[in-house]
Amino acid sequence: MGTLADTLRIFTGQEDVSVTKRYRKNEDEGFVLRKNPDLTRAIRAAILERKAHSVFQWVKGHNSHPGNKQADILAGRGACKPAPDPVDVTVPRQLRVTGAKLSKITQKLAYKAIRAQKSADIEPRRRTKERVGQVIRDLKDELDVHIAPETLWKSLASSMITREARQWMWMTLHDAYMVGSHWLRPSMSDELKRRAVCKICGQTKTMEHILFTCAANGRKIVWKLLREAWTMAGGLLRDPSWGTVMGAACTGRKANGGRCVSALENRWAILAVESARLIWKLRCERVIANDGAEFTGREVQNRWFAEINRQLTLNRCITTLLLGKKRKRYIRLVEGTWSPLLEEERNLPPRWVTDSRVLVGIKRGSG
Repeated sequence: MGTLADTLRIFTGQEDVSVTKRYRKNEDEGFVLRKNPDLTRAIRAAILERKAHSVFQWVKGHNSHPGNKQADILAGRGACKPAPDPVDVTVPRQLRVTGAKLSKITQKLAYKAIRAQKSADIEPRRRTKERVGQVIRDLKDELDVHIAPETLWKSLASSMITREARQWMWMTLHDAYMVGSHWLRPSMSDELKRRAVCKICGQTKTMEHILFTCAANGRKIVWKLLREAWTMAGGLLRDPSWGTVMGAACTGRKANGGRCVSALENRWAILAVESARLIWKLRCERVIANDGAEFTGREVQNRWFAEINRQLTLNRCITTLLLGKKRKRYIRLVEGTWSPLLEEERNLPPRWVTDSRVLVGIKRGSG
């Protein structure tokens, strides 16, 4: 084993230069914009402690390099662990630099630094921890997918999840909507407390009840349409749950480190999230605007197809805004995601994704 006085050569498949060329810039900005600032500081400190040269050499990934293959195997094993291994990121006092230079600080940096500091001092909400824990358990039990809470939160930024759906999922994961036991607080009047009970089922109207157990006509039809579309497009039957809906963008992360089928899992993410959000919207319209009156089966069906077709149109529009390789990759992703769901799939022209003159729509099943 080498010592601090021996030359160290590190082979890496990443082109991240945060600990070499850009280290000074990151240090001047207080590492505020870095995703793993503590780890970056620790790596740099370890380099500075050495008495000999430290060389970083880039190798092309997935190119039969023995070290790269071994790294992939170790990464897969690490992904299977229920909790990460403890890593000592302590920086020696003489190498420790805190804060950012006043000459480099900007409003964006200051805002992010303040937010990060406040977030570190705030304990997670009990309801949030319970809801996130339920999602993670469901993914593990139903799909053998193991994720960390951070992975779940990052999945909300998936390109296949709209901004509106992202906001709804964020509120739902935090149990922030005024439903169920929120109406049963001691400060609520008896009239307000009655809003906690579902008039159709007579049960407490929690978000779990609204999405997964309520006897309302809209919920049953929406999930039936989801199952039909998913299986018709080649997917294995899945039951809607906290894990498969709120963790829809994580369903391709296999415990053995294998890659997901991007198009297939993106298809599930779109169908599951938009279906769940439609159930919530139908519930709000039924309770608030329609005085409890149920929607007809035809109304629910038309609303579901309209929502999914809107997503298809949005994805096609996004491709027109992209350029170069990014556009080509996104076109392939859209084609793979949507083609099995479309009417006249085999008769579509080659450039149906980007050609606005081509009208496409979701094919309808027996429902």
